[in-house]
Amino acid sequence: MRLVSTFALLLATAAALFAAWMHPQIIDPHNIGWLLDGNDRGQSAIGLAAYLAGGAWPSLHNPMLLAPDGTSLLLTDSIPLLGLLLGPFAGWLPPGVQFVGAWLAICVVLQVVFAWALVRPQAPDGLAAWFGTVLLAAMPMLFNRYGHASLCAQWLILWALWVYVEPRRAARPLLWLAVLGVAALVHSYLLLMVASIWGGSLLRRLAQGAAARVLGEGVALSALVALLLAGQGAFGGSFESTGTYGAFPMALDAWWNPANPSYSAILPSSPEDRGRGYEGLQYLGAGLIALVLLALATRRGPVQSLSWLVPGFAVVAVVAIGPAPILWGKPVAVLALPAWIIDALDPVRASGRLFWPVTYTLAYAAIISVLALPRAAILLAAATAVQGVDLAPMVAAIRATSARADDRTIFRRARDPRWPALIAAARRVDFTPAESTIDAAVLQEVTWRAVLARRPVGFTYTARVPVSARRRLAGARADVERGIVPVGDLVIVQDGKLPARLPPALRRRVQRIDGVTVIAAQRGR
Repeated sequence: MRLVSTFALLLATAAALFAAWMHPQIIDPHNIGWLLDGNDRGQSAIGLAAYLAGGAWPSLHNPMLLAPDGTSLLLTDSIPLLGLLLGPFAGWLPPGVQFVGAWLAICVVLQVVFAWALVRPQAPDGLAAWFGTVLLAAMPMLFNRYGHASLCAQWLILWALWVYVEPRRAARPLLWLAVLGVAALVHSYLLLMVASIWGGSLLRRLAQGAAARVLGEGVALSALVALLLAGQGAFGGSFESTGTYGAFPMALDAWWNPANPSYSAILPSSPEDRGRGYEGLQYLGAGLIALVLLALATRRGPVQSLSWLVPGFAVVAVVAIGPAPILWGKPVAVLALPAWIIDALDPVRASGRLFWPVTYTLAYAAIISVLALPRAAILLAAATAVQGVDLAPMVAAIRATSARADDRTIFRRARDPRWPALIAAARRVDFTPAESTIDAAVLQEVTWRAVLARRPVGFTYTARVPVSARRRLAGARADVERGIVPVGDLVIVQDGKLPARLPPALRRRVQRIDGVTVIAAQRGR
């Protein structure tokens, strides 16, 4: 009976947090329009829908996007784990459904469950445990990742911490395989974060002896995870570098500086920029900051047991801060990195987010420290109240980004009734120039229509683009500029620019729909 009541309490807590964060209507798999607004979460939905429509299971390769090369669920941030779980049922699923909303809800539930699992064993009573759970589950970094569904799986960090804090659990390689394997099937950044905690566990066990066994387990687990990544195409082929490592760092004052003036009701903020205000946001919130200061003043907590995490956390800190450390919105130093280092670090160019496990560990240590004090429930309740007041503007602003879910309209930019026929008549749908920043909403809505019609799409937004695909796309653009377009292709001219002199046959294929220039597929191809 106690187990049932505890589960009901945690489920109710998760439901309340989710409703404060997002409009509940996003859970409906038929509610699509709120995703197709040009942001990354729309691409996540498109990638999974295209994968299910393409029938590629059990492979995680997605042949419908970036065709004919194809891409992977991992590179469209489409949560390969969902692809593996849903793939066998693709034939029974209705076309054009989304699972982003359900995934976000599941992430909140798991966040609360693992936070409770970490806090409850250290709590003097259930009330103190509940307040500690809310503080650890409702982290600003989670709320702020509304644009990246896969990166909302921050429960993976809590799961890894739960394994780590109990030495007997940490000595079981199958538990680490589960955490690392699931992380590898969700997002590569989360895999690196989880691996930093696993590395601390290996160091602790090495210090205790049995070095050969520990090293053997480390090599074996690394090999299995590498196989999972290889199966997703992480090592297949050469990817182009964006050369942007260092552009999205974590600031030195990120724990107490929201870097978004409208996010905090209590603490001041430096001006927002995309690097620190989004990718680099590590803000604790005023309530958690108060707990950290209280924990430091009383010197309680699991400092010794967590010390083995320091080496791995030091590595992620260096990468997260980047070559130009920032304090209050200004760089305090600039280190010019060689081009080869910038290119090598391109897979982690959004480096500011890598510091999440450190921030979660700090929050956990502070909560556990306060739980050891007299009147812990009162102290944690006060911190929760302060946290709620401080983060209220942030949560309200983020919740507003899902307000479109209240309106079931799917298409707003590509709404003309001629689109379905144009796409159905085409062998393939393509975009030129191949840039995701020109009109991302049109890109997403037309791609969604193509997925519904099961037509391959030549260009799509991916985290990394193979050099071979970029060359193909550049060649296709050059062909358009010479007036050459395959007769079976529907081409969306994103910038509206066409050669002054078009061959008559090609000129007859040009149309304007919803303010967008298109080259229709030739009839009778």
